[in-house]
Amino acid sequence: MTVSGLGYAAAVALAAIFAIAAVAKLRDISATERDFVGLGLPRASFFARFVPLAELSIVALLLIVPPAGALAALVSLAFFTTFLIGRLRAGVRAPCACFGSSRARPISARDVIRNLLLMALALVCLATDRPTAITLLDALAVVVVIAVAGGALHLAGRVRSQ
Repeated sequence: MTVSGLGYAAAVALAAIFAIAAVAKLRDISATERDFVGLGLPRASFFARFVPLAELSIVALLLIVPPAGALAALVSLAFFTTFLIGRLRAGVRAPCACFGSSRARPISARDVIRNLLLMALALVCLATDRPTAITLLDALAVVVVIAVAGGALHLAGRVRSQ
């Protein structure tokens, strides 16, 4: 396992997450726009189209120039997280639309925590300066961390909803 390999494995994983989010939004732009309106996002029609294209740009950067992609991911996640915190503080209970309109669950602290974990993953991406060969151990380490974090978030949500 190398630091650079671990960083690039994190970049590939983060690129996959951003790609899933972008494609989910693009599959039904009108539903994404509706969810953005529900969140109180100004110019929802514009952002329903802009956000997924920006996310796809981040995917390309993460795969081609990982440090630039990591910085772009950090900036966008910081914006998304700040927006979510503001919506939560305002009492908004609309769906997140983070992964398109596929989830009807209202925004919650889980979404903020997920974004903070994704920001940590973006920081790991900074450990590489270019695409590099990923060893099985590099990939396994990233997958295990993501699985444990995702499982913990899922369990926390189940416990909180009971």
